Amino acid sequence: MKRVLIDGTTISKKIDGLSQYILNVVKYIDTANIDYTLIVRPDQCPEEYLDIFKSKGIDIEEVMIPSIGPLREYRFRKYLREHQIYDAAFVPSNQFPVSLTIPSLYTVHDIIYEQYPEQLGKMGWLKSKFLHWNVSSGMQLSKKVIAVSNYTRQELLRIHGKKFQDKISVVYEGWEHLQQRHTHMPKCSIFDRYLLYVGSSRGHKNLNGLMAAIQLCKEQIPSDMGLIIVGNNSMLSSQQLHLIEKLNSQRKIIHLTGWISNDELSGYFQHAEGLIFPSLCEGFGIPVLEAYYYQLPLLLSNCSSLPEVAGDAAIYFNPLSPDDMADKIVSFINMESGEKKKLIALGSNRLLNFSWKITAKEIDKMIVELVN
Repeated sequence: MKRVLIDGTTISKKIDGLSQYILNVVKYIDTANIDYTLIVRPDQCPEEYLDIFKSKGIDIEEVMIPSIGPLREYRFRKYLREHQIYDAAFVPSNQFPVSLTIPSLYTVHDIIYEQYPEQLGKMGWLKSKFLHWNVSSGMQLSKKVIAVSNYTRQELLRIHGKKFQDKISVVYEGWEHLQQRHTHMPKCSIFDRYLLYVGSSRGHKNLNGLMAAIQLCKEQIPSDMGLIIVGNNSMLSSQQLHLIEKLNSQRKIIHLTGWISNDELSGYFQHAEGLIFPSLCEGFGIPVLEAYYYQLPLLLSNCSSLPEVAGDAAIYFNPLSPDDMADKIVSFINMESGEKKKLIALGSNRLLNFSWKITAKEIDKMIVELVN
């Protein structure tokens, strides 16, 4: 039986979108005819997933390989020299190990590092150049490349060249992981009604635009309604925090939760009036599927991959125009309940186009082609 290495070294204990992708693809991958080994960093892969993987017959190996950076390349090269037993490899994150010489399948999730290098912190320009080199190397060295949306595929071709067009296939992401956290939770007491934002405070998520829109339309937002921002807010600037304080000075209209548990997150989704996602750039856009799963009307940016994923099941706005976003927020608040139900029904139908099972099945086919 062929042996295939799965690189799980980018899985994080605080499950982010990338970790969710890897965990669910491995969860649903077909192990009947291929002997898989998943390598993970110590204490990073959640125990409940490890148990599932082991029950499927997947070998788990803990390795001290960093998730990113030059040291990752050095240690990956050392690991491969010591484990010359694999027929192929699946690299499900942007961080391609350039010492990999066996046939490989490579997933690229986004190219945000190209568009927003300042988000990479100190020496962001240098980190961006390293990531550019790494993705370019991965596309050249791998046999097959997965892009998680047509938008990501087109961006890869724009940046790295049309020569890769026959190598890149589009395979969408799924939503079944949401079932694990759908426990009934009581309604939060911060607002009687609220719009929900879920995500980080990184620049491309466009919280600046969202807060500017709230500032424009706050007088038209009912007194019992507010905006709840869920997620890591460590990258909010002092100016942004000052604006939130100013907006809340007359009455509380924005609430920051910071990191919360899956149960709490489920509760916020269950009782929200709608989900707003003002992002400037996404490789795919899992929050779109979250809105559909929790049967929430969706207010959404009209750029990058988001219209491709959401189809006709969203209220779109220009994320670069706070005026347009504010108008759409007010229109949504005043929308008849029947119109909201129609939007929810469109979202439920749209959700049927996506599944981690479908994702894994497409990846199964590609891996079989690699080893045969």
